[in-house]
Amino acid sequence: MTASGPEKLLYLTLGIIFLALGVVGLLIPIIPGVLFLAGAIYMLSRGSNRVREYAENHPQLSGFQRRMSELEAITIVERVQVAGLMALQTATVGSRKVYVGVRRLF
Repeated sequence: MTASGPEKLLYLTLGIIFLALGVVGLLIPIIPGVLFLAGAIYMLSRGSNRVREYAENHPQLSGFQRRMSELEAITIVERVQVAGLMALQTATVGSRKVYVGVRRLF
């Protein structure tokens, strides 16, 4: 199921941006390139039947594509909850690492 009209253009644009960030992320270790590449595949498959068929037929990408399709059934409230919990975990782990780093300095 691909989008149509302005939605398709949005998915394709985001997919291209994610693809560019993913390639840059593979060259620069600070940016998580693989995550952006996975996002690019998802966005491009939403906007293009050709990319969707490629992802569904590719041995490594078919499982990812299936899981991403299953996520579409999750409500927006559940998505926001998961994103919030992930952000909280990232902030907690990051602040702990900063604390340990500062403590090592002194």
